[in-house]
Amino acid sequence: MLKNFTMIIFIFAIILSLLLISSTVHATPPRPGPNFVWVAPHIAPSGVHVPGHWKYVGPPKPGQAWIPGFYAPNGAWAPGHWKPVGLPRPGAVWTAGHYGPKGRWIPGHWR
Repeated sequence: MLKNFTMIIFIFAIILSLLLISSTVHATPPRPGPNFVWVAPHIAPSGVHVPGHWKYVGPPKPGQAWIPGFYAPNGAWAPGHWKPVGLPRPGAVWTAGHYGPKGRWIPGHWR
């Protein structure tokens, strides 16, 4: 009888630890700084799955641009990050990264 009870406790402990581990796998990553909002995972109009990521909604930072997370050409997810930028010419305008008509990520660039 004691053996059965010990086995039940052992199985319960394994199940509980697996539940705890699986609940932390999908946790939101830490906020990269103030003025960020979490964008929940979603399906783009093209059918591409876009994982959850942080989006910068604050004022522009001189000399820096927030590059949101995106799928790299090799298919790996690249997390969002700050990119130092400089004006390539007077009057240049920064175009933020966005998804093109076919769902492909187009990184931010000067035009």
